[in-house]
Amino acid sequence: MTPSSNPLILLVDIFRSPTDCFAALYEHGKWAWLPFLLLIFSPFIFWGTYFDLVNFDWVVTSLTQQIDSIGGQVKAEWLTKEILLAGEVINDVMGRIASVLLLALWFKLATKQSKYQHGYFKWVAASTIVMFPALIGDIASYISLLLNHANTMPYAADLNSLNGLIKLPMTDHWSAYASSFPLLMPWYIVLGYAALGAWTDLDRARALIISALPWVACFTLWGLITAFSG
Repeated sequence: MTPSSNPLILLVDIFRSPTDCFAALYEHGKWAWLPFLLLIFSPFIFWGTYFDLVNFDWVVTSLTQQIDSIGGQVKAEWLTKEILLAGEVINDVMGRIASVLLLALWFKLATKQSKYQHGYFKWVAASTIVMFPALIGDIASYISLLLNHANTMPYAADLNSLNGLIKLPMTDHWSAYASSFPLLMPWYIVLGYAALGAWTDLDRARALIISALPWVACFTLWGLITAFSG
């Protein structure tokens, strides 16, 4: 194990050698600020580009039709480029911050049996690394947008989610679930497993369960609720 030598190498090691990444993060917790800021600012770039390139009149027409079809009412002043942009950015940013904070709390509570104990904000740093592959999803979404941007609805533009592939309209019963289901969940689980392996003395099976449980439990329960509430 050779800890990452600086914050930039740490970013590379997230994908190349997660164990080295977490070894460096253990000694230099502040290095997590760089991946955290990239995670937070990436949605600004993607959604800003989206609303600059998309056929906005077509988006407004399609959204209005979908809202009308489910008996909703929408005012024209709500469907402006600025409001929709702010909504998408806030949704992504707050979702990522909440995921990092909740995942850190889970790791903190679930590793009580380990003789190696770490503070909550140390786990926040680790959780930031776990969530960092979302940036790859942003890049993939950006490339897809550049190739086909004229008639892409907002709910179908983000390739971080399942709905980026199946493109369910907002009127579909499963739309909210598909829009929240992360395609990169297996990657998040692997990085969580790597963090637990590097920072605790938990056996492999327990580390894997702890890493996977919040994701599997959340989306299994949500899926069952969605299935039986329809």
